[in-house]
Amino acid sequence: MSENKIRTDISFTDDSSKLCFFDCDYKKRMKISSILKVAAEIAGKDYTDKGLGHEFLWANGYVFLLSRISLHIKKYPAEPQMLDSSTWECGKKGAMFLRGYSISVDGEVCIDGESGWIVVNPETRKIIRPSSFPWLMPQLEDRKVSALPIDKVTVINEEKAGEYIVQISDLDANGHVYNANYADIAVNFLPIEIYDKDVKNFRINFVNEAKLGDKIEIYRELSDTEAKIIGKLPDKICFETEFIFK
Repeated sequence: MSENKIRTDISFTDDSSKLCFFDCDYKKRMKISSILKVAAEIAGKDYTDKGLGHEFLWANGYVFLLSRISLHIKKYPAEPQMLDSSTWECGKKGAMFLRGYSISVDGEVCIDGESGWIVVNPETRKIIRPSSFPWLMPQLEDRKVSALPIDKVTVINEEKAGEYIVQISDLDANGHVYNANYADIAVNFLPIEIYDKDVKNFRINFVNEAKLGDKIEIYRELSDTEAKIIGKLPDKICFETEFIFK
């Protein structure tokens, strides 16, 4: 196993992220997918700063994958504001490492959230439980967020909304759909009168990866205050999303 100096302090802050025109939707709101990109980027920077960067982990037979994330949007940031983003370890749940987030503008927290990350062997894709991960992950348990728990999204009366074929532009460097792109896929199956509402809470679970050419069948359950969009591959769930509106 390669040696590396592991940083053990518990939080990481990045104030270098500028919200750009292309990060926002037609109502000038920061896109859900843009929020997910910021969350993934700062988590990656934190792991790298700890000494657990992608190349180091890969060389030792480990890779972190985002499994679930829940966001609470108090106020949408606006372009061209500067985003102050923070992240911290906040414990474990089953096979997941839990991580908290906050995104602030001028000292005001606009968005907070919690995510669950799993560690897998990149060759076998076998999940490695936190108890078997060889590096200590410090945690800050007393720092709470307003986001909903990262639980399973339950659908009772779903209806088929359509299909989506995975395109080249959906893929990341791992050869499967990038996590933030699932949010864009889900949004595109919301009726416009529902999407026009401001989202208060958003949850997404990444269940099984989709690759180039895969056909994802989209199912949805809609109400005045909530929308659930589920993506299904031929024999398994691909992703689950839940939008709760103000």
